[in-house]
Amino acid sequence: MKEFFIKHKTKIIFAIIMLIAVVVRIYLWPKAISQINCDEAMTAVNALSISETGKDTYGTSFPVYLEAWGVFGQSVVLAYIMAFFIKIFGFSYFTIRLPMLFISIISLFVFYDLLKKIFKKESIALLGTAFLAICPWHIMQSIWSIDCNMFPHFMLISVYLLYRGITDKKYFLYLSMIFFAISMYTYGVSVYVIPLFLLITAIYLLKTKKVHIKDLIICIIIYVLFSLPILTMYVLNFFKIDTDIHIGPITIQYFENNTRTSDMLFFSSDFMNTLKNNIIATLKTVFVGYDSLEWNATPIFGTIYHISIIFFIIGSFAFIRKKLMQDENTKTGITIIWIWLILSLILGLIIKEVNINRLNVVWYPIIFFTILGISSLLAYNNKKLLYGVCTVYGVLFISFSIYFYGYYTNKIDMSGCFSRRYIDAVHFASKVGTKDNNNNIFYFDEKNDGALEVYTKVQAKIDNADIKKISDREELIKQIDLNSIIIIHKDYVQNNSLFNESFDISNYNRKNFEDYVVIYK
Repeated sequence: MKEFFIKHKTKIIFAIIMLIAVVVRIYLWPKAISQINCDEAMTAVNALSISETGKDTYGTSFPVYLEAWGVFGQSVVLAYIMAFFIKIFGFSYFTIRLPMLFISIISLFVFYDLLKKIFKKESIALLGTAFLAICPWHIMQSIWSIDCNMFPHFMLISVYLLYRGITDKKYFLYLSMIFFAISMYTYGVSVYVIPLFLLITAIYLLKTKKVHIKDLIICIIIYVLFSLPILTMYVLNFFKIDTDIHIGPITIQYFENNTRTSDMLFFSSDFMNTLKNNIIATLKTVFVGYDSLEWNATPIFGTIYHISIIFFIIGSFAFIRKKLMQDENTKTGITIIWIWLILSLILGLIIKEVNINRLNVVWYPIIFFTILGISSLLAYNNKKLLYGVCTVYGVLFISFSIYFYGYYTNKIDMSGCFSRRYIDAVHFASKVGTKDNNNNIFYFDEKNDGALEVYTKVQAKIDNADIKKISDREELIKQIDLNSIIIIHKDYVQNNSLFNESFDISNYNRKNFEDYVVIYK
């Protein structure tokens, strides 16, 4: 047994790391966070529509960018992957949240192999994978679905293939261009990062003779070919060219209500003040690891555990370590990740009100250099130091898991960014409604909140319920009968002024769900 372990030690340790990673992500999944976020719900209804009709909820055939809330809204990669899973498994919480779980687990394998190939040391690759497996940011973004969080994973895969193409087989280089192009469809800010990253990296690789002009030309052709639809969409909307372009079933849209440009520094009416605020927000996001948004990070543990920022700073100065840079391929790999890091930080300076998910592309390079910092410390072959580091992170991980699943997920549910138990109210109403086919289920959208509408579409579809939206108070009262089930905000029920003398709720049952009440017979 001992000989078997020694012979297969690396594989066994890697399997244990992956087992821990998977278990901590699937525990209570897909309802570790029981409520659905409004952006998550919007992606879900678009994915459902695409899976059934090939069109989004606005009737656009295979859009390269999604219209959401009636404006220039969401990137499409998450929606298309979600639509694929819906087609296979049906529409449910499972298929809504499966894409992020799936890509997050894949990224663990990719990160492991990238570290292994750059440093040529299994110990660093295992260390990095173990860190990623227990990393709060990586865990939290994997258990729910928001379109922008696809970006860092596809960027990681793209960089991995790029490095393989430089140091191994040439076809990986060309394949990386396809993935860099796909990354353009994962998050709007990628248009500021990826072209510039490819340009700077291409100059570096040409200068170091890692690629030839012929390879570069082929790469440009592949990248432009696959990214042209989304680049064309940005051109149409930037120059306000009011037309849609159709390439077969694919639609490149002009969005009349384009609000996304207001998020960028270049379009700010107060450039210097916005820049100052962006610098502060970026430094806080990176070095504090908390942005006051509960669904992005916990204040106690941050994104990568607060202690890790020390190792990140140490690892970031890898260029001054001549021994590490003696191997040309290692030097190339570190330089590429360095370019990624710098451009990600610059991105933080141009995004207004940057936060953890808006700056999500920065976390992989930060984790990379954190691992480099930890491995530098452990290079002294001091076993006590190794055990100490493992113990500290082990305690942090166990504490985070207990805190996160024991308390924090409920706090996130009640945060206001998610549905504040509105979905629980819809779910309950649909279950009550199945007792009698004559039940009419209404929800009164007294705040005219578009989020409530997509929440309702998602949950009603999951529960096979027919739930009608009523916005007008008098119209609601007209439609109420003995079989009616009503979902309404608690503030409108407490004083009974909604129904006046037309409807006495004292004769009805009530079920409270935080901000909402279900009224039924």
